[in-house]
Amino acid sequence: MKKSFVFALFSLLIVLFLAACGSNGDSDNAGGEQELSDELIVFNWSEYIPQEVIDGFEEEYGVDVVYSTYNSNHEMLTKVQSGTVAYDLVFPSDYYVKQMVDNDLLLEINFDNIPNYENIANAWRNMPFDAENKFSVPFMYGYDGIIYNKKYIKEAPTSWEDLWNPEYAGKLVLLEESKEVSNMVQQLLGNDMNDPTEAQLEEGFERVKEIMPNVLAFDAAPSSRFVREEAWIGHGYSGSAATAWLKNEDIDFVLPEEGGVVWLDAMVIPKTSKNKYTAEVFIDYLLRPEVSVKLSEFIPYGNPNEAAVEILPDEIKNSPGLNFPDEVIERTEWNLPLDSDRTQYMNRLFQEAKVE
Repeated sequence: MKKSFVFALFSLLIVLFLAACGSNGDSDNAGGEQELSDELIVFNWSEYIPQEVIDGFEEEYGVDVVYSTYNSNHEMLTKVQSGTVAYDLVFPSDYYVKQMVDNDLLLEINFDNIPNYENIANAWRNMPFDAENKFSVPFMYGYDGIIYNKKYIKEAPTSWEDLWNPEYAGKLVLLEESKEVSNMVQQLLGNDMNDPTEAQLEEGFERVKEIMPNVLAFDAAPSSRFVREEAWIGHGYSGSAATAWLKNEDIDFVLPEEGGVVWLDAMVIPKTSKNKYTAEVFIDYLLRPEVSVKLSEFIPYGNPNEAAVEILPDEIKNSPGLNFPDEVIERTEWNLPLDSDRTQYMNRLFQEAKVE
């Protein structure tokens, strides 16, 4: 009798212990009443959220935001897949959202916890990479094009080919992801950037080898290089140009005649998350118009939050890369991932080209 009682008590203690270990401080994941966790682990692009926005969330909700940054989608995906850190919220670009969905890395979002989603313009809903709006919330959009300094480059560039001008030796910045560089050279060559053959990839990265004497750096966030005028021209994001322009009015941005790329960075919740409900509350906070305006003032990418755009200062609305004619925007292309074999081949060619 005593043995049975002791065994039953011991079993109950084990169950309680396991339940406690499985608790993550965010009871939404456990199916109970929704409560905020003590902390939220956020992994984002560099230069994307000002500290005052994070401080405001922490003060209002009493949640400690553990915030770290990355410089490429590849870096983000590698760390999420490793599971070393249980990230609650990350900000992948459009085609990486699809990759993460296809690889079963994301949780479906409970939009009941994000009432401010109504502020997202219809044009940025039901995107090709998340057609049913299950896994992602739009954050910022922009373009891959040409950043340049009008002080040193008197005539605005019109083509990707302008990046090869030998007058820009040591003054050129390129994006640091192989697919984005490939997109640029495939557009230049007149090929389908999202479906190149191996021969076309080889031809493209031969062109990258030719441009290497001009390359100062491969950098996804080169704003400071343009502010300091170390870089004169670059293959980069419209938001990087606008950020640099806030401190150096000679910086401008154009889309090349070959098209350029349109993209959207989104907010997603990895399956590693232990604080899903808190992540959704943080997303909702970022979508408040008055908070979203602070994001655009800090880094003036295109903002899909139409309620925020209505109250943006005119200076931000008129920053480089935000106002293109429809016929120019229609030439841009969405970036799509290659299959695994071509991706590996592309990555190898890219690394080889960089050491030339």
